[in-house]
Amino acid sequence: MREARLALGVAQVDDEAMAEVRDLLMYRVQGRPTTSLDQGRILAAEADVELIAELGLDTLEGAMSFTGGVMVREAGPRKTRKIETSQGVLFLKQHHDIPLRRRLIPGGRRASSPAHIEWDAIGMLRKTGFDVPMPVAFGEDIQLVGTPRRSFIVTREVVGSQLDHLLEGGYPNPLAKSEREARDAVIRDVAGMVRRFHASGFYHKDLYFCHLIVTEDPRWGRPFFIDLERVDRDFPPRRRWFVKDLAALHHSAPASVTRADRLRFLLAYMSKMRLDSHAKRCVRDIVTRAERMANHVPKFG
Repeated sequence: MREARLALGVAQVDDEAMAEVRDLLMYRVQGRPTTSLDQGRILAAEADVELIAELGLDTLEGAMSFTGGVMVREAGPRKTRKIETSQGVLFLKQHHDIPLRRRLIPGGRRASSPAHIEWDAIGMLRKTGFDVPMPVAFGEDIQLVGTPRRSFIVTREVVGSQLDHLLEGGYPNPLAKSEREARDAVIRDVAGMVRRFHASGFYHKDLYFCHLIVTEDPRWGRPFFIDLERVDRDFPPRRRWFVKDLAALHHSAPASVTRADRLRFLLAYMSKMRLDSHAKRCVRDIVTRAERMANHVPKFG
């Protein structure tokens, strides 16, 4: 009995120490009940209906014709706007004029609008325990066959720094560890997150350093996946997409990420202690794919 009380006392001390470091409730996924608007063209989080109505984003026509905020990216038929509001920053992605060859696809995932694909990806990733932007609303044309011509999605800003920008000045070290320990903490956390992402059947298809936003956290930071329009999920997983994701990380890593760091990342990702023949083959495939990325000319600049 005494041993049990002692054990309980140790557990309480450990819990108290952990509470001083971080609040574990901050990692719990928040539910987002939704409601339909504009005769079923829009699905929105109930908590944000009033906010999007104030902005005129509660109808498909209003969202697609919205010109407020700041244009942060224009890539072909997609425009991304940053909107400052009294309740935080929103990002609006507008997808106009989907090409006819795609609109005629009769069924399957590719028959969904880009906004619908991203909305579903956010929902799946949140349910699986990954950190992603908070969904606010999405809408699309109602179309019985093929891909809707117009669609949009609204998400909340993830407040933080791009991982590449964060690491340009060196590895963060808020707990005053040794330089090696600080590097290992970041490498271990990011490798573990990407490994779990892939082990869950997901692949990002645009997993560049700039698509990992690091928010404040008592450890060194808390990375979020963003730009999820191309996220897909397959069982069994397809190796080509894992290689592409890892190659994108390799290609976009800042100079502060050394060759040794990249190898440590891969070994942590693969749960290996040394670079065996399998790991070496993966390195070759990743480097080859990264070289192709370096020579690729973006379609929309």
